[in-house]
Amino acid sequence: MKKWYRIILLCVVFLFSSIVSSSAEISSEELLQILIEKGIITDKDIEKAKLSKEPAEKIAQEQETDKFVVKTARKPKSVNFKGRVQARYTYIENGDLDNVTYQKAFDREEFDGFSIRRVRLRWYGEVIDKWKYHVQVSVDGDSNADSIDSSLPDYALRKDDVGLKLQDAYFTYDHNPYFNITVGQFKSRFSPSYLVAGPTLPLCERPLVIDKLSRKREIGISFEAAKNGAFDGRDHGGKLHDKPFYYAVGLYNGNGFNKMQNDNDNLMATAMVVYRPSKYINFGISYAYDQTGYDYETTVLGNATVFGGNYVFETKDGVVGKHLNIWDFNSALDIGPFHAQIEYVQQHGHGTNRAYGYGIQGQYDLTDNFQLTARYDEFDPNVDVDDGFDSRWYTVGWNWFIHRQDIKWQLNYTVRKEMHGYHEDNDVLVTHFQILF
Repeated sequence: MKKWYRIILLCVVFLFSSIVSSSAEISSEELLQILIEKGIITDKDIEKAKLSKEPAEKIAQEQETDKFVVKTARKPKSVNFKGRVQARYTYIENGDLDNVTYQKAFDREEFDGFSIRRVRLRWYGEVIDKWKYHVQVSVDGDSNADSIDSSLPDYALRKDDVGLKLQDAYFTYDHNPYFNITVGQFKSRFSPSYLVAGPTLPLCERPLVIDKLSRKREIGISFEAAKNGAFDGRDHGGKLHDKPFYYAVGLYNGNGFNKMQNDNDNLMATAMVVYRPSKYINFGISYAYDQTGYDYETTVLGNATVFGGNYVFETKDGVVGKHLNIWDFNSALDIGPFHAQIEYVQQHGHGTNRAYGYGIQGQYDLTDNFQLTARYDEFDPNVDVDDGFDSRWYTVGWNWFIHRQDIKWQLNYTVRKEMHGYHEDNDVLVTHFQILF
């Protein structure tokens, strides 16, 4: 028999020897012995066949080693950058705006005309697997906040609304879908409306009561479930968070953002739950307990009086500062092209009068890139006093998604009414153009 024919026959024997069962009459070793005795193959043929098999086994071992390395390696550090620019035109009926409610510093007469409403720059990514970071800075309206007159009654609001600011600086540990940890400066987990990403807002501003009473950015820690998508359909074409439950429990300084230390011995605690019984509707409730106090001479509650070498602050009913209880009740409905949300917020507690407000908002998608919007806002900063600050606002508008949310043109007109007192001429027309990059 030719030598090459015997080698081929030997390889065929090796190939099929693995399928010979234990019940066979002869084993593979016995079969090889018979072939040798018949002179069909020799011992040298067997050795050559073994040598020809070694490289294949070595390659297989190396492949298994490579697989093991890939499986055990962690994701490399990632750095992502995004930004947003909103150029705005505002027309305000310039009545006596000192005795009526306005939402932001941008509602004041000095912003009548063109302005840069928002500029956002943010960096985010992963350090290693499950550990994420997020940093965002902003330049809104005017880069020189120090030029604002500190004697104005709305000085604090104006100072927070304009200038160069650090918005977010936090990291998140994504342990699993039911338990995650966020630490740093970020949006406090309290209001679904406030947690809506700014670029996806269907109206130019958030509901009035959210800007007035809701808890906002704070420095602290939050324990929460993972959120994959928005709570409702305000994010045009976006993914909904369709899990049955979302929860968050947080502990914060409670003295606002960009204050790198707590200005008193108290902390703010929040709890938030959103329940979705079906894909069309959800219900939510949030609670925050906040205490305002002071450790320094000048605080949010005013100036201390020096008495006996000590700082003495005003007390009421034997308690220093204010104990605030803030409740948020909300719901959202999404059926096809129609989306609606309602949110009610109430604040009360020791040392402060009860305040409340709510917003009812809706959107209707006429086409894939054009949407009608409307909202009713009601806000009363002090239910014990009837004055011009008790507001009812009616807003209508539209969104033109030229290229999804990346290029968007919005227009809103708001009729502003006062529930009590003389009505001021303070209606507002706002339009802005948004670019995301």
